[in-house]
This record gives sequence, structure tokens and C-alpha cells, in this order.
Amino acid sequence: MNYHNLRLSDGDELLIPAGTHTLTEPIRITASNVIIRGEDGAQLHAVKPLSDCLWHEVDNGIFCTKIDADTKADALYVGDRKYRMARYPKFASDDLIFGGYAADCTEPSKTAQWNDPSGGYIHAMHRHMWGGYSYRITGKQENGALSLIGGWQNNRQMGMHDEYRYAENIFEELTEPGEWFYDEKRQRIYVIPCPGDDLTSAEIAVSHGFFVLDGAQNVRIENLTFSRSSRTFMQTREPLLRSDWTIFRGGAVLLRDSRGCVIDRCTFSDIGSNAVFVSGSCEDIAITRCHIRDIGASGVCFVGKPESVRNPLFEYNQTLPFSALDLTPGPKSDRYVRHCRVEDCLISHTGTVEKQSAGVQISMASAITVRNCTVCHMPRAGINISEGNFGGHLIEGCDVFDTVRETGDHGSFNSWGRDRFWHVPGLADEDAHRYALLDCTEQTVIRRNRFRCDHGWDIDLDDGSSHYLIEQNLCLSGGIKLREGFFRCVRKNITVGNTVHFHVWYPNSGDTVTDNLVFTPWAPIGMPQTWGETVNHNILHTAGIPSAMPADPLSSLSGQDTDSVMLDTGIALDEQGTVMLHSASAPFSQFFDFPRTFGVRYAPLRTIADVPNITDCLKDSDSQTQIISHWGASLKNIDTDGEMSVYGTAGHTGVLVLEVPPDSASAQIGLCANDVITAIDGISVAGIDRLPKHFPTSLTVLRRQTTVNLTRTDTNESKVACRHP
Repeated sequence: MNYHNLRLSDGDELLIPAGTHTLTEPIRITASNVIIRGEDGAQLHAVKPLSDCLWHEVDNGIFCTKIDADTKADALYVGDRKYRMARYPKFASDDLIFGGYAADCTEPSKTAQWNDPSGGYIHAMHRHMWGGYSYRITGKQENGALSLIGGWQNNRQMGMHDEYRYAENIFEELTEPGEWFYDEKRQRIYVIPCPGDDLTSAEIAVSHGFFVLDGAQNVRIENLTFSRSSRTFMQTREPLLRSDWTIFRGGAVLLRDSRGCVIDRCTFSDIGSNAVFVSGSCEDIAITRCHIRDIGASGVCFVGKPESVRNPLFEYNQTLPFSALDLTPGPKSDRYVRHCRVEDCLISHTGTVEKQSAGVQISMASAITVRNCTVCHMPRAGINISEGNFGGHLIEGCDVFDTVRETGDHGSFNSWGRDRFWHVPGLADEDAHRYALLDCTEQTVIRRNRFRCDHGWDIDLDDGSSHYLIEQNLCLSGGIKLREGFFRCVRKNITVGNTVHFHVWYPNSGDTVTDNLVFTPWAPIGMPQTWGETVNHNILHTAGIPSAMPADPLSSLSGQDTDSVMLDTGIALDEQGTVMLHSASAPFSQFFDFPRTFGVRYAPLRTIADVPNITDCLKDSDSQTQIISHWGASLKNIDTDGEMSVYGTAGHTGVLVLEVPPDSASAQIGLCANDVITAIDGISVAGIDRLPKHFPTSLTVLRRQTTVNLTRTDTNESKVACRHP
């Protein structure tokens, strides 16, 4: 059947037979009460076969063919094999960032080897590892430097990482079997076939989408496999409300302003864009029992429109004065996603191309449920909430692990809350709580999940995240981070091998942290004298203490925890990661109903789903911090992920200023406590072992994540008191 010109009317039912069917553009559905069902084995590919093309050998095993002038090729398949676009350096390992990287891919010493790199791409990590950038090469300058356009894939523009980058679609790098090159100028494809491969079976990905549901109602799509679609990384450029993200509103299935639609028992595999994108004024959309894997961008995105938000701001540093704020609570219009769910799904290996991505992404949405999903193996967060608009979400029963594999300063769950109250000129910190719920009108609940993040936090509530209930979660590695925000209740969680990280809270935050079992003392940075409303009744697991005693390591930090205890809990984890305590009596009674099952439950997916590594979760940490006195100030390295996050450094680099006596040389040049020294006399400094003995002429510091240059002549202007680092 020809699906290219398919038109569906209200009440239609479409049965797609077993076998592979190709589309060169997505099918648009505006009808209601439609069912699209695949027979077992039904697959849709967004490709164009090259079976009619003539191939000829042009040079030493390189074959070439010409394609239609109106066709753009983005991926090449020969039979069941996906070929890799010619790149420098070669792909080496899934365990490496980008599969392999080379700092010199943009250097004239390397680009001199390329005759005409136009039409190629440069992919790079963000300088601070907050996602990635991609650029199209438009040419080469006389000095060998590449001319580039792009870099709009990240909403916090700070430039490419100095090392983590690679070049793609470069003809001179076409050297090995299984590689290909696309010459867009002449509409030719060059390939070195693998032994035994038949080029008459070749096909190219030409479309990113399969279905667009536009204003549709009660459409059901089930039992289909979507595979082989084109990438959209150069179209990812719409900023999301002071988050780190930009997005492209598209994917294998795009739902726009639709109601009551279901995607059930579908497989999304080898998708170049997002798998499912729910956009605008959508309601009651369900993605259930789906397997989503090997996705170029994100797995499932729920993203409303900015016109639903009062006082929307887009770039991280944008602000409005308090006098300009609309103080009306809630959304401005209904142009946001609401009452949708992704449930009983297995989502893995997303972000294969775009590193600013997630298994599930939520922005400008209300009451989104993510339940009983396994989310794993991805470069950044498993589940991400971009801001507080409009809350009411539920994350429950999920298993989220092996995340933040290529980026930094994130968590398996990651959120921001850069809403109307956040960083408002003219609004005092002690009054900010009065306005913290203008946008986040409903509480978001994260409960009964299992998280493991070895390169960040298990649960990371970042900048301004407010109105959360976090309870009965098993955190296996990174613990829980609470940066400044309001009205968070954190209770009955277990943080194996870690703790709760308290970062730069506002006064009057209204936060409570109670009845948690932690393995190390609290990890505070930049906290006020009083920590929220209540921090108490917590348990500090301490080996060798057989019976409960006061938890002085907690209370000495929080100034609270008067009823918290420390003891050897006898905690263990079985092979399935289920918590086993030696007693269900006090002080363990709050864990009597602790969850025992996590992740996808649909049997065909559960049998193939990975689980997190459990064997090393109870290892002890022996890290130590070295503090030195230098230039009259107290200094230390940036040596934890928490410090990297709070101070905004590019990895564990830089020197943190802890204390600056007023009569010291450091004070005279303008150093403040909580500054991070990043350069001395114009030369980057990685840590305290690189500090010169003499006092410098100039310093470059990060102050509240903003670069400030200090010299001996600008001390008066440089002495700025800051609450937040």
C-alpha cells in the first residue's frame, strides 16, 4: 500500500500489514476516533531506497552514485547495516564522549588536509559540559580556520569545549569499510562498502517524522515499529525559558494541540530526532508499553508554548524588575501540555546525537505522569523538568540509572525553577518565598523510584526548583541535591553511600528534610544560618555503632537534627536492588513500606530491561579536602561535583576562596569569599598546586557564575558582597 498520500477521516481504522513500509514524509492526521494498528512485524522506515541508482567505483574501493536533486541524505543503510558518516576522529567506543574526540579537528594543522570541508559538521560539548553544540561547515578561510554556522543547540552560550569535539561528513576521512560521505553540492553519495554488502539494497534517511497529529482527537497508534529517520540537530534552536535547553518541535510522532490520543506497544529504534514530541495545547496523551531506544535527541517530550506563561524570559541572565512582574498566579492561556502520561515504557540510549536531551523532557506543562518506566544509558538526565510552569507532575515507580554519561553537573532526575521569583531585581531574598508559587502552582511528587547517577546527583533540584515532595526513593550513588528553592519536602528516602546536598538556600525557604536514611553527613555549601523549616528525625548509617545515639555529625552542620540518630543499620541490598534492613521497628518504622519493585512492568519489556549495578553501592568514601592559606586568604580546590555545580566551573578546576580577611592582599585586589579563581595574569589555573608565590597583577574569577576581572587598580569596584556564590 502507498502511504505517502494517505488521508484518514473520522472513525477510520488502518491495519498496516507485517513487513517494512517506507515513507518519505510524515502522514498528517487531523481526524478523530482513528485507530492505526500494525500487524506483528509491521515496520515504518523514513527512507528512500537507492535500488535504481547506478554505483561505480571512483577510487580504491570508494563507490559513488548520484541521487535526485530534491533529496537530502542524512543516514545511509545497506541491508541491515547502518553505515557511519565519515568522521575525524574515528568512532572508538561507546564509553567515550562522542564515541571519540579530538581537539585538533578545528585546527588549521588538521583542516589543511581537507580540500573542501563545506557541508561537513563540527559537534562539540558545551564548555561547561552543559549539553552540546553542532555547527555546519560553510567553508575554509585562507588561514585554514573553518567557517561555521550553528551552535544554537544550547541556551547558555559559552562556547565549545576545548577538547571534546569531532568533525563529521569530511571526504578525506572516508577511509574504512562501513563509512560514507554525502556531497550535497553535487548530490552524490560516496561509500566504502563492507565485504559482502550489496549496494543495490542501500537506502537513505530522508525524513525525521512518520505521523503528525494536528488538532486530532482520540487517535490510537499501536503495535508499530518506527525506525530509520533523519537527524534534526541543526533545527534544535527554540529556547526554553531560562533553561539550558533549546528544542526542535518534532519527532517520529508529533502531537500538536491534540486530545485523548494513545501510543501503545510501539517500538522507536534508530530515530534521528526525538521519538515522541507532545507540543502546545495537548491534553490526555498517553505513551504506554513502548520501547524507545537509540534516539538522536530525546525519548518523550512534553513542551507547551511560551504564550501560556506570564512574564516569560528565555536566556539564563534575563531578568525583569519586580515592578514589571505580573503577580497573577498560574498560566496565562491554555497553550500548555496537561494531564499526559508516559507509563510502563523502556527508554534507553537517547541523545546519541544531541547531548542536551533526556529520556523524558517536561516544560511548560501541568500534571505529567511518568510511572513505572526504566530510563537508562544516556548522556544527560533521564528525566528533566525545565522550569516550574506549572507543576503537578508525578514521577513514580521508575528505575533511572547510567545517566550523565557525557555531560556534567546534572542528575538522573534534573530540574530547574527559574520562574518569576528567581533573580528579580528589587525583590529581597527574604521576601522571595511570597512569590515562589506564582508559576509552580501545584506540587510535583517524586516517590518510590530508584535512581543511580555516578557522574552527578541521583536527584538534582537545581536553580530555584520549588514545590516538590520527594519521598521513599532509593538513591544508589549521587544522593539528593537541593539548590535554592522553596517548599520542598524530602522524607523517607535512602541515599546509599551518600547524603543530602544543601546548596545556597534562601531564607524562609519552607523546606523540610525529615525521616531520611543517609550514609554520610550533610553536604552544605553557602547555606544561611537557619536551614528551612525543619531538618530532623533523620538516620545517619554509621558502621560499628550497634544502637542509636545522637547524630552529632548531622546536628553540628544543620543546627537542627535534635532527634536524629546515628547507628549501624545493617542495611543490605539484594541482587535486585531491594533494600533489606535488620528491623522494621523504630527508628526504621518509616521504611516498613519501602518500595521493592522499580521500572517497567510490561513483561516483554521487563525481561530485556537492564538494571543498575548494585554490587558497589555500599563502598566507603575516603575523599579529603585540603585547605591552604595563601595571599592571606583561605583557599581550596574545586574538587566535588557539588562545588562545580554551585560555582559554575568547567569541571573540577579552579581555586575556591573560602575566607578573605579585610586587611589581606587578597582583599586589596578585590577577592571575595566564594569567588573561584580561574586565571592568574591571563594564564588558566587548575588548582592550588599551580598558584605562584608572588601576588599577581590580575586575577580572573567566577562570581555568581559570572566572569569578573580583578586588577590592583580596581579594588573599590571589585568588592561586591554576594549571598550566592
